[in-house]
Amino acid sequence: MTVAVKLDTRHAKFQGETFHFCSEKCQAKFKADPWFFASGRAAEQKRADPTNGQFTCPMHPEIVRDEPGACPICGMALEPMLPSDEPSEELTDFTRRMLISAAAAVPLIILTMGELVALPVRDWIGHQVASYLEFALATPIILWAARPFFQRGWDSVVNRSPNMWTLISLGVAAAYLYSIVATFLPGVFPNTTGWDTASAPISRRRW
Repeated sequence: MTVAVKLDTRHAKFQGETFHFCSEKCQAKFKADPWFFASGRAAEQKRADPTNGQFTCPMHPEIVRDEPGACPICGMALEPMLPSDEPSEELTDFTRRMLISAAAAVPLIILTMGELVALPVRDWIGHQVASYLEFALATPIILWAARPFFQRGWDSVVNRSPNMWTLISLGVAAAYLYSIVATFLPGVFPNTTGWDTASAPISRRRW
């Protein structure tokens, strides 16, 4: 694989040549047997074994690809056909999205549920301002963090193979669109609770 060389890029020297690595595990494997990798034996072994370097779906083993991706049938991430110590790109990406989403979700929960724990933030800043803040906090989670879910949901429709990604993407999209209408067009909802028009949509919004 190609490694972008930076000041902190891991590297090792063997027979006067410098080798760069994408991870600490790869560097450790090389140092354990530098001749095996530097001599080209590793590449020869990979060519000799047709399953080495290929990826398959754990639910649909008939799906085999030469590079990682998603299964066209169920949307699950393809896994190496042979065990590997390489870090999972999907796990790394999803972990980053989860952490950033959690950071945005904490103030979002405080805004929407704070009054249940004696933190009436909505009363302090005003319901309209709180609604706009909820929209600002929820939108990055939906449009960026949840993007892989929508992508796989769309792929399931294109491939005519409805699965859990279809359900997740439809449910999240429906809730988000409903909340947008409740935030910016509250007058379209009938006032059936006896509250005034300005406060009624607040109870119906579900970010």
